[in-house]
Amino acid sequence: MLTRTADWFAEIDFGDPKAAARRIAQEFAGWAPALTALITDSDTLPMLRLFHALPADHRWERVPGITLLGDAAHVTAPNGEGANLAMYDGAQLGEALAANPDNVETALSQYELAMFARSRKAAEDGAGFYETLSGDNPARQMIEMFHQDG
Repeated sequence: MLTRTADWFAEIDFGDPKAAARRIAQEFAGWAPALTALITDSDTLPMLRLFHALPADHRWERVPGITLLGDAAHVTAPNGEGANLAMYDGAQLGEALAANPDNVETALSQYELAMFARSRKAAEDGAGFYETLSGDNPARQMIEMFHQDG
C-alpha cells in the first residue's frame, strides 16, 4: 500500500509492468530485499487500485422513501468492516421498519440517525488503521496495536 496522490500514480506507466514494479519498489528503499522482491519479481502484474472514502462525518438530507445501506451509505477505504456494517445496517433497517409498520419515514429517519453515528465511528477507526499502515514503521505499529488489543 502506498499513500500517494492520484497524480503521483498517473506518472507511472502501468503498460510497462516491470518499470511500474521497479518504480513502486523504490518507495520501499531500505526494506529487506526479500520483501521488495515480492514487488519486483512477482508473476502478478502491478495494478492500480485507488481507495476512495467519504469524510467520516458524511450525511445526506432525508429523501422520502429512499435510504442507503452498506457500502453505498458509508464509502470508506477497505478495512475489513464493510460486510459487517452492511449486514448490521440491514438488520437495523429491518428492526426500524418492524417497529414503525405504519410510518416508513419515521423508520427510515431512525435508521439513518443511528447509521450515521455507527458509520462515523467505523470510518474513523478505518482511517486510523490506514494511518498505521502508512506510518513511519508500520510493522512496529501493527505489533503495538495487537498488544494493546490483546
